[in-house]
Amino acid sequence: MITTSPQLATGLNLHFKEYLLENVYLRTTEAHRAEILALWHNEQAGLKGADAERSSHEAVFLVRAPSGKLAGVSTVALVRLKSGQRFYSYSMFLRKRDRVPNLMITVCDATRDFLRTFKHPVSQPVGMLNVNENPRLMRPGARRVFVRHGYRYWGQTSLGEDVWVTEFGESGQGGLCPSAIPQTAAGNEG
Repeated sequence: MITTSPQLATGLNLHFKEYLLENVYLRTTEAHRAEILALWHNEQAGLKGADAERSSHEAVFLVRAPSGKLAGVSTVALVRLKSGQRFYSYSMFLRKRDRVPNLMITVCDATRDFLRTFKHPVSQPVGMLNVNENPRLMRPGARRVFVRHGYRYWGQTSLGEDVWVTEFGESGQGGLCPSAIPQTAAGNEG
């Protein structure tokens, strides 16, 4: 269990250990987007072209190392499930050298907690989906961490990726499942 919790800094920014989580949701600048694209390119994150450009506009938190350099980013895309409900589809990337204990889950929690009360100008999503493409996050220990942090296991996609959900309110629609997730939700590819 995490014994250190992020402390509210100025505005919407948070700190975790020596890392700064800079909230830029719907306020990314050209400089932010250039940093994000450079990070993905230099670290071979797998995002390229139009997908990378679009995702750079969807940043929620920029994760800054103690040096001030960009160490990671959390992003969300709006997706509509087959049921018609809208969710945030969450993705995150951290540089390998900055994958320190509890940073990943702290960024995930900070993104979820911010979005829970954020009033979206287009449509109010009912929750946040986290499709774990990384096989290490599908191990029993990682699954227990997600459960301890309040995420509900939803099952797996057709590609075998774990799906975790946080519903922000009472949806009244139990029975939603990973098969309701459009293929574009995984990795925010569409």
